[in-house]
Amino acid sequence: MSRKDAKPENRTARLSFPLTEPKDEPSARTGEERAALDRLPADEYSQLAELKSSIGRISRLMLSGGSLEQALDAMEEVLGNPVAVIHGKDSSLRSSGFGAAAAEQAAAAAAAHVGREGGRRSGTDGFLAFGEAHRAYYYWIAGSGERQTAIALYELNRAIAPIDTLTLARMSAFVDLEMANRMAVQEVEGKYLDLFLQDWLSGKIVSERDWSVRTEVCGCELRSADRLCAILVGLPEAGAEHAEGRLAVLCRSLRSGSRTPGREMLAAPFGSELVLILSEGKAEGQEPAEGAAEASLQRLLDELRAELGMPALRLFAGRPVAQPELIPASLSQARRARQVAEVCGLAGDVVTYDKLGVYSLLYLIPGGEEREQFLRRYMVPLQQADRKGGGRLAETLEMFFRCNGNIKLTSEKLYAHYNTIVYRLDKIQSILGVSLDDPEDRLQLQLSLKLGQISPGSF
Repeated sequence: MSRKDAKPENRTARLSFPLTEPKDEPSARTGEERAALDRLPADEYSQLAELKSSIGRISRLMLSGGSLEQALDAMEEVLGNPVAVIHGKDSSLRSSGFGAAAAEQAAAAAAAHVGREGGRRSGTDGFLAFGEAHRAYYYWIAGSGERQTAIALYELNRAIAPIDTLTLARMSAFVDLEMANRMAVQEVEGKYLDLFLQDWLSGKIVSERDWSVRTEVCGCELRSADRLCAILVGLPEAGAEHAEGRLAVLCRSLRSGSRTPGREMLAAPFGSELVLILSEGKAEGQEPAEGAAEASLQRLLDELRAELGMPALRLFAGRPVAQPELIPASLSQARRARQVAEVCGLAGDVVTYDKLGVYSLLYLIPGGEEREQFLRRYMVPLQQADRKGGGRLAETLEMFFRCNGNIKLTSEKLYAHYNTIVYRLDKIQSILGVSLDDPEDRLQLQLSLKLGQISPGSF
C-alpha cells in the first residue's frame, strides 16, 4: 500500500495518555509523555504551544498573588469545562461555571467518590461517570494531609480531550502548593480561634474593641452588629462523654461545612461540652419575627444532623444578645435550658431558654430555708416512705403527672397493675394530706417534684 493510500492517523489517539499510572513512579509517567510528544506531527505542536501559554498564564496568576478561585476560573476558560478542587467529601472550591443542576450533580458525585476513596487510595486517577451522558476526570493531588484532595474537570460543555487531562495534571502542582498554604494558614488561625473562643466563652473578653481585634486576627466573619446566641449541642446518649479529641474533630467538621446565607456559626469544645456561637444578620433596629428564631434553629439542627450523621442531636439555646461580651450569659442560659429539659423530661429537638416557662422561675428560687421547707413538706415524706418499702411512690406520682392524670396510661408506663397504681396514689394522698383532685394541691406537688429534680441532693 502506498503512503498516499494509507488511512489518516488518529491524532487524538496519539495524545492519549494512560489515566491509571501509579503516582509514586513519576519517571515512568514522564517517559511515556515524552514518547508521546516525540510522535506528534508538526501541526499539533500548536496545541502544545497553546498548552504552554495557558499553563504560563495560570502560573503567573497564582505566583503574583491571585487566589485559587481565580485560578480555577482561568482553568475553566482554558479547558472549556468547570473545574473544582475537592478537599475531602464535604468541602470543595469551584470555578464559576457551577450553576446548572447538572453541575451540582457532578460536583456531589465527584466529592462523594473522593471521600470514599480518600482513605484507601490506590494512587490512580481517572474518569467518573455521573448522570446519563456526563463524566468527570479527577486527578489526585499529593501532600494533601489527613483529608485527601483531588482536582476534577467536569465534562459539561464539551468532551474532555487528552490534552485537557495533561493540563490538569500540570496545574495540580500549583494547586497543591496553594492548598498547603491554605491549610497552614487555617492551622494557625485555628489555634488562635480556639484560644479566642475559650476566652470569649469564659468571659475574659470584656469590651467590643478587644473582641473586634481578636476576631480579625482569627479570620472570623462575625459582625458585632449581628445578634449572637450561644447554643449547646446535645450529643446522642451513647456519645455523651466525648473525649476532648473527639469534640475537636466535630468542631473542625462543623467549621468546614457550608451554612445558610446570612448565617455564620463558630463551633468550639468548651470543657466536655460542644458549644456553638450563632450569628444571625438582621437589619438595624429590626427584631426577628415571632417564631423566626425557633425556625432558624430547627433549620440549623437539620444541617448539623446531616453533617455529623447524628439524627438524635438536640439543641439548647440561650437568649440572643446584642453585645459580644454578653455571650457568656447566653451560654449560661443554654446550660440551664439543657439541665431543665433533661431532668424535667421536656420534649422537643430545640429547647430555648425563653421557652422554659415556669421552669426558669424555679432557678430563681434561692437555696434558703423556704426552699428546704417546701421540699420537706412534699418530697421528703415520699422518699422516706419509699426507703421503708412504700412502693415507688415518688416515681409513681411523677409518672402520673407526665401522663396527665391518666391512671391506665401510668400503669402501662410503669408496667404495674391498674389497682396497684390506684393504691399508691391513695397512699400518697394519705401521707401528704392532699387531694389529687384539688388543682392547688396538684400544682404544689408538681412544683415540688420539679424543684427536687433541678436541685438534687439539697434536702
